[in-house]
Amino acid sequence: MDAEDNLRRPPPKRPYAPVDQVLKVPAQALEATLSLLQRAGDRESGLFWYGARDAAGNGIVRHVAAPRQTMSWGNFHIAPEALAEIVHRLPQGCKPLAQVHSHPGMRVEHSNYDDRMMSSRRSLSLVFPSYGASRGVFPEGIGVHEWQIDYWHLLGDTEARRRVVVTDGSATMEDRRWP
Repeated sequence: MDAEDNLRRPPPKRPYAPVDQVLKVPAQALEATLSLLQRAGDRESGLFWYGARDAAGNGIVRHVAAPRQTMSWGNFHIAPEALAEIVHRLPQGCKPLAQVHSHPGMRVEHSNYDDRMMSSRRSLSLVFPSYGASRGVFPEGIGVHEWQIDYWHLLGDTEARRRVVVTDGSATMEDRRWP
């Protein structure tokens, strides 16, 4: 597979249009996410946030899952069967809310490869820099992407802070990457 830097994509044809939906992420889910990404060491890793979504499209993360996958310094791959293993084990009513992955450096923009690897256009995509080691005030420095107008738009810091917020609450974690 090609390195991330060789897969840059063109800019959007039309600008992002802000939406009123909010994704709530319990602090426990955020900590689980960082832990899972960091456990992969110097390899990109992917995971998913699942939870409830209300009629308006707002969501709250209740489960963080890392399926079986192939990981390398510059990309990761999750086979459909590995994703199905996770999905079939979810509690009733859980929906995919976000696909999360890490990048080796500070760049958090999607690549063409990232666009192709997204499992759902109804989910957000979050890219954590430095294999999840960077810490700051979430979601600052994190690439928050939303599918809109045939493009995965990287949200600016202000829109990302409005779109994804940290809350109180709990979440479960599942790591199926290791035998």
